Amino acid sequence: MKDNEAKGKRARRVLVCASGGFACYALPGFVLHLLRHFADDVQVVLSRAAAAMVQKYAVEVATRHPVFVEMTDQADGVYVPHIELGRDVDLIIVYPATVNIISKIANGIADELIAAIVLATRAPVIFVPVSNAAMLEHPAVLRNLAQLEKDGYRIHRAPIGPEIATREGLDEMSEPFPMPALLLQMRSLLNRS
Repeated sequence: MKDNEAKGKRARRVLVCASGGFACYALPGFVLHLLRHFADDVQVVLSRAAAAMVQKYAVEVATRHPVFVEMTDQADGVYVPHIELGRDVDLIIVYPATVNIISKIANGIADELIAAIVLATRAPVIFVPVSNAAMLEHPAVLRNLAQLEKDGYRIHRAPIGPEIATREGLDEMSEPFPMPALLLQMRSLLNRS
């Protein structure tokens, strides 16, 4: 009975930080999936590139919260977003995690909101790298992923999907977000905290 309860444990609050990978087109669906299966409340932060790829309003409707993009954004009583947004959450999910945001955080660069939040939080953080295989397998990116793991972050290595830019492997295209394996990994993080 205890194992079943642990498997079904829900997060109270989750922060999703979406950088500008192609997969962010499915962000509203990802948020709704989290609300249905994992979290009672979800807030979203978008990088500038992600904000150009997904409608902020669609994400705000899914979360029922304002979406933050810039370090200077203020809403709902949040005045210092890089500190306040990561303060009272059970988990932060960086999805999609581009090689750019992985590199910034692995090297302690906080020149935009997502990197600053992750570097300032005490909450557990899980990265879901989404990029083409050539970039994800590059030695510099592998080094940065290893550094993140060494620093105590969790990496969810989703299977590499089709190459969107070249249209290779489109017939293999599956779910736009990495469920249910990601749910299991997120629940294991909750059970440890």
